[in-house]
Amino acid sequence: MRYIYFKAASIFLAVSLITTCVRDVQAQARLILNGATINITQGAVLVVGNPSADAITRNSGYIISEGENNAIKWYIGTFTGNYTIPWGYNGDYIPVTFTPSSASGSGYFIFSTYHTTNWNNAANLPTGVTDFNGSSGSDQSAFAIDRFWQVNAVDYTAKPLLSSLTFTYRDDEHSATGNTIDENSLRPERWNSTINTWTDFSSTPTLNTTNNTATITTLNAADLYAWWTLSTSQLNRYWVASSLSNWNNRSNWSVSAGGPGGATVPLTTDAVIFDGANDGICILDTDINIASLLVASDYSGSVNQGSHRVIVGDDATFSGGTFQGGSALIQVNGDIAIDGATLNSSTDTLDVKSNFTFNTGTFNHNNGTVKFSGSTVGVPQLISGTAVTDFNNIYVANSASNAGVRVESDQNLQGILTLAPSAVLDADGSSNTAIFTLMSLNDNPVADAGIATLPAGAQVSGNVTVQRYMALEGANNTRIYRYIASPVQQGTVADIQQEIPVTGSFVGSSNCKACLTNQSMFEYDEAVTTDTNGSGFVDVNDGYIDFPSIVNTEVLRPGIGYTIFVRGNYLTSPVWDIRGVANQGNISFPVTFTSSGNIANDGWNLVGNPYPSVIDWNAAGWTKTNIDGTIYIPDNGGIELQYASWNGTLGVNGGSRYIATAQGFWVKATASPVFSATEAIKAAGQTAVFFRTASLENLLRIRLSNGSFEDETVIHFREDATTEFDSHADAWKLKNGGFNLSTVTEKNERLAINSMPTLSCGTQINLDVADTKPGSYKLKFSNLGSFQTDASLRLIDHYLNQTIPVSGEYIYSFSITDAPESKGDQRFTVVIDKPAPDVVITESAGSLTVDYTQGIQWYKDGAMIEGATAPSLTPEEPGIYTVNVKVDGCTLTGMKEFFITGIEKGSKAIKVYPVPVTDKLSIKVDASRKLTSVSVLNVFGNEIATTDLQLESDNTYTGTIPMKDFPAGSYIVQLKGREGIISMKVVKK
Repeated sequence: MRYIYFKAASIFLAVSLITTCVRDVQAQARLILNGATINITQGAVLVVGNPSADAITRNSGYIISEGENNAIKWYIGTFTGNYTIPWGYNGDYIPVTFTPSSASGSGYFIFSTYHTTNWNNAANLPTGVTDFNGSSGSDQSAFAIDRFWQVNAVDYTAKPLLSSLTFTYRDDEHSATGNTIDENSLRPERWNSTINTWTDFSSTPTLNTTNNTATITTLNAADLYAWWTLSTSQLNRYWVASSLSNWNNRSNWSVSAGGPGGATVPLTTDAVIFDGANDGICILDTDINIASLLVASDYSGSVNQGSHRVIVGDDATFSGGTFQGGSALIQVNGDIAIDGATLNSSTDTLDVKSNFTFNTGTFNHNNGTVKFSGSTVGVPQLISGTAVTDFNNIYVANSASNAGVRVESDQNLQGILTLAPSAVLDADGSSNTAIFTLMSLNDNPVADAGIATLPAGAQVSGNVTVQRYMALEGANNTRIYRYIASPVQQGTVADIQQEIPVTGSFVGSSNCKACLTNQSMFEYDEAVTTDTNGSGFVDVNDGYIDFPSIVNTEVLRPGIGYTIFVRGNYLTSPVWDIRGVANQGNISFPVTFTSSGNIANDGWNLVGNPYPSVIDWNAAGWTKTNIDGTIYIPDNGGIELQYASWNGTLGVNGGSRYIATAQGFWVKATASPVFSATEAIKAAGQTAVFFRTASLENLLRIRLSNGSFEDETVIHFREDATTEFDSHADAWKLKNGGFNLSTVTEKNERLAINSMPTLSCGTQINLDVADTKPGSYKLKFSNLGSFQTDASLRLIDHYLNQTIPVSGEYIYSFSITDAPESKGDQRFTVVIDKPAPDVVITESAGSLTVDYTQGIQWYKDGAMIEGATAPSLTPEEPGIYTVNVKVDGCTLTGMKEFFITGIEKGSKAIKVYPVPVTDKLSIKVDASRKLTSVSVLNVFGNEIATTDLQLESDNTYTGTIPMKDFPAGSYIVQLKGREGIISMKVVKK
């Protein structure tokens, strides 16, 4: 036997080296490495004729190939054994090992290997390999080890089966910049040169990430092709369950369509395919992370997400069957396409990193959000297709392009469009022809799509179409005035005329059946102070002016409200729309104030919601300089015009803090106004119906109804209110088309919301029952439970001369006649009784003091002390001292006995009892005191009861005074006789 030893040397082979002898001789040459490095270069081939596994033996050192043609040619034939190809590179030993068997013929193997540069395997392909694509057709270089191996069996009659085929790689071949490799998911792949693919072979190798090896336990001869790599790239996984079954069951997966189950459950590198070969329903019973997803057109089953996350590394295509989204995230890192399938999205988020295409089939948004979160600089994500998608919410997170998302075909939005900072949505696409519609589906409650508050740098570019649903309702055969505004720039009357006829003397007036030519649309001029409508008096109805005045191409200005006569009996749909660039950013409302001398009529401005979103009157983004705190929204939907009001805290007639898209509303200026708004006032997604954030205390609602119409007024006691008109808390009464209910102030002002100071004692408020016709009516009192337990309510009906206690949800039925006294502001008074709290009098250093600064008057023994109006009083003599303090319309009282406390406690000579008294006060006085009468005074010094004392047989004077019907509080008892008066305090419970 001959041996070639390479010891502690570097040998470069630039020509072929043959280590062999006659092949049929048993004694063969061997190549033994004892520390040497053999570097095969320039296409040289090391030929080994000895078929034995030890023909190449390594003790140390290695052989360098690093080129597809720098090879070892080994005539192994039908021999078997544990073969090692001792490759190495850059100091690392990276052998290939295997055990062949079952071969026939006198074949040989060609071995070579090389490292690819810059992670990009596709740019360093071996000869004959045409691509490096996965199942999706995309380049998988980033998911593969940066090395190719050649294990090529040549000239065999039957190629051998290889056992324990092991590939070894270097650390920097998986960790290089540009790679995205999970070492625990590496799998050997080989190029099938017959069908030109990497993806038809599947194996589950044994991995050792410490030693950097991947081992195929058994490689059949049919899979033994020349070129190999290690990759986490895509392999096909076909669903082959014939009936309902779970995803996480390997028996349901095959490497071929309709093939046998038993393949591994799909991993992050696998292309998952549902096709017609097996239509079993798939139930996700685990979170999944796969390379791509294809639901083929011939699949008729369903894939049910449930509560498990779905992450697709590349494209997801839905062409058949049903994908039933659940409650968890669906993330598609490539394109998503719907071409014939039913896709019921997740109730959570469908996160798309590339394009969204809907051509045929069904897309149900499932009340979830579609998020566009691509990040490729300069490449917008496209929303397109031949079908219109009804989105619920859209979130644009992509800010990497001037238009992160571009709408290239007609699309609808039913929910909220939200943009991240600096994100841009191009709403009408590259050709400016796509129609992106913000839909409006209802108006009670409002169901409008909207654009959320735009953060810094965010923008909606291009034209949008904004819908407004307005129910066909009203008493006049659905022909009523509506109050509208434009949420877009440059929106014209001509645009509105496509759905609602607008008539008048202007050019372009609508010509429709049963339409007259009189003006049907108006704006409002606050500066009008004359009787322009011929009503006989000047009021808020005199400011309407024609709009448009010249031609139907006139533009609706942002922030202006308009009233339009809707001939509902002519319309075929309750929805109208207007198109233009969405109003966004800061908006200034063109409001004015003109004084006519009648404050109730001045300063009324008809404005409008300028944004394509519900807005919040209570939000922080308003500037309301010299603007009252109440909004008024007209409602013609019932029998008569009615105003819904909201004062920032509460509403009447359904008034809410939220104002719907395209809604006109009234505000009242009190002087030269500044009225503007920022994006912060948006409340996209809220419903513009009555809404309260918390239960309000000390609030009384009163409704007047006649069975077919109803009006409402509110009385609210709050700390920041006064008895005067409070611009931040009160609401004027704007007259309805029918009867009107309001409260009347001390200045004879009519209020829809009357905010009063904190309820410290009883008060009285007149109601105005105006514009009523003879008939039966009801007053309904509600919210009484919001008052403190020591408050009670009475209704005085002056016309019937009766007082009625009111409690619970009380309804008072009454009639109105032709008599003027049966209606108006003189019939009803609401009385709220509440015991006034006692004023605390403190005594210190001979002075009496109260914790008030104004409205003070002191008394001694019921008599007013002239000039005693300061918080402190220094008594000059003993007695009963009282003080009255006027606060917010209430008179509060306090009483204190000075230097005669012994009498109140009771002496042998005088007894007054019981104290406190609830029913009857008894007096017993020794006759020696010569006190023969007793009087009771209120805190104002007024005598309210008196009686003479009777001499008894025990030489005492006695008497009683009934106090059962006296209000609770403090009283002065005066005992009188020839020698003077003794005063003392008693308390009535």
